[in-house]
Amino acid sequence: MNDMQTEGVHGEATRCRATNVGLACEERYLGQAQPSGMLRALDRMGVPVLDTANGLHGCDVVVARGRSEAAIEVLELAEARGIPTVNSSGSVRNVVDKAIMHERLTLAGIPQPETWIGAWPALADGLAHLDHMLVVKPVRGDNSRDVHVLPNGAALAGLHFPYADAIVQRYLPNDGYDLKLYGIGRHVWAVRKPSPLRPDLGSAAALVATSPRHTTLGRRCARAVGLDLFGVDCIDTPHGLLVIEINDFPNYSGIDGADEMLAEFVLAQASTRTVIEVQ
Repeated sequence: MNDMQTEGVHGEATRCRATNVGLACEERYLGQAQPSGMLRALDRMGVPVLDTANGLHGCDVVVARGRSEAAIEVLELAEARGIPTVNSSGSVRNVVDKAIMHERLTLAGIPQPETWIGAWPALADGLAHLDHMLVVKPVRGDNSRDVHVLPNGAALAGLHFPYADAIVQRYLPNDGYDLKLYGIGRHVWAVRKPSPLRPDLGSAAALVATSPRHTTLGRRCARAVGLDLFGVDCIDTPHGLLVIEINDFPNYSGIDGADEMLAEFVLAQASTRTVIEVQ
């Protein structure tokens, strides 16, 4: 992460004209708030956006929205050529694999719910004795796909779980809302949003006052996994904030001006490029 550049998200010094932005985006994200909002902001700035499916020629910076191996490989290729990337390939890999994510957060001393990771169904057998509610999800998964809430460890045996590995976390009682910490570089916002486990509450996000504890925790999480654009899913408990997981390049729901700030941040990274194009 480049603190000098990220501090100037709103500054004119971050605006790099005559810059080409390369975009690697999975199709499923093209209709979402991001990267659509960022692309509109870049268009208003007169910045060309190149599809990396056509190669990296002319790209001064590459931004990816997606977790597929193809998207990560585009980032790796750009990095090998000295082209700045947002986020980096390594940071995306750190959050795609929740086992790696959990290990990095643990090493950084970031509080998390009690967590178990292992091969399925051996993990289920080993946790059968637990008498509290549990959340089960794939080690490599996103968008809340195949996430299950169970009443206790004994219920694990009856769960059809079509993955070789699983991550199991202690379920934390709450009012159905998550606290999300959205970050662009060192800028962090706090948003209250219905949990994906409570679809009955809708999906409206509400910005809340960002406290020093929110900012500190968001930055610590970003450093732990290496992300510049990030979303941290938290639960507020009587013992403080606990981190459920971190996602790369979220939609920034409820953040006014996020489109322009994302565009400016990406352009700021382009100014670090010192590469000669590989033919």
